[in-house]
Amino acid sequence: MTFLFALMTAALCADPGGAIAYVAGTNQENQCVHVLHVATGETVRVGPGQRDGAPRWSPDGQWLAFETVHPDGLGICVARADGSERHMLRHARKWNRGPRWSGDGRRLVYAADAEMGMQQTLMVYDLASGAETPWAGERAGMMRPVWLPHLGLLLALDPDVEVVLEGVDFEAFVNDALIDGMGLAIGLVGDPGSLSTEAMLTTRNMAVPFLRMVTKDSLRHVEWAIEISARGDAIAFESNDGGFRDIFVLSRRGLNNVSNHHAADWNPVWSNDGRWVAFESFRGGRRGIYRVFYETVRIFPIAVGNDHDCWSPTWGPGDEWIAFVSDENGRPEIHAVHVESGRRRKLTDYPGYCLAPAWYAEPTP
Repeated sequence: MTFLFALMTAALCADPGGAIAYVAGTNQENQCVHVLHVATGETVRVGPGQRDGAPRWSPDGQWLAFETVHPDGLGICVARADGSERHMLRHARKWNRGPRWSGDGRRLVYAADAEMGMQQTLMVYDLASGAETPWAGERAGMMRPVWLPHLGLLLALDPDVEVVLEGVDFEAFVNDALIDGMGLAIGLVGDPGSLSTEAMLTTRNMAVPFLRMVTKDSLRHVEWAIEISARGDAIAFESNDGGFRDIFVLSRRGLNNVSNHHAADWNPVWSNDGRWVAFESFRGGRRGIYRVFYETVRIFPIAVGNDHDCWSPTWGPGDEWIAFVSDENGRPEIHAVHVESGRRRKLTDYPGYCLAPAWYAEPTP
């Protein structure tokens, strides 16, 4: 029986596959994007190694987008995941950061600014034409944009809530979305000295306060990182609406605080099937990783240590494994944990540090 149980356990937590993009370096100046093929351990250098930022996979897994240094500031680089080709985008502004792919892989959205300040605007880059287009009506103070895979999110909201925002032309907003698509971003709101941040729905010409569209309360609290599920029917974001920094999810079930703890919770990351949200929290005393089944708000620890930190979760193929960064061996390296069994693997062994993992589940041949 013991032998049979061992065989079943081994089958359930078989070694993971796919590829993980990450940044590695011995200091910020030579920080470079790499790709690790998990099954073989093969590592490929992809970036130029000029303060490369966190990589993002294209939907087909062939390309990566990330920020890196260019002569005047920061630019967006697009590189093949096998390291064979890379291109720097041509920008109108010096500082460009945080690229995110559109669902069809044809466009990138990112924040851009003439200076390294807080007045950045959103830009959309068409990879086929090389055209860079201002987004969200060039509204200043926009950051952390993400694309909506479709317009179905609006259908997932509470149909009984009707909130009219003064000065918003909803017909024009919908027309913009139908023509060019729609995204979400975090925008600065308020007056100097009393600034806050708020989730915004964005089109090419408009930025509309999102949560004030879908709830009877103004929810003028501080919002941070916002992420949408792969199916596009739910969003997760950070907010201090409950008095502490918590993870909220908005879906057909309404708006719910799914982490709800007096310790800080942040960095929501959706599982590929859209059922779970991984996040970081200090609830164990040190920075650790947890996952929550958002429909029942059941929370499970994933990677938590008494004498080290774990952060930057990313879901693997089939949502069976989560990769993350841990400094348990004295320096930040990438590890992986099987979410059900708790089996751990150390994936990198770099003389410096490894950060910002992003796991792409390679299609089955």
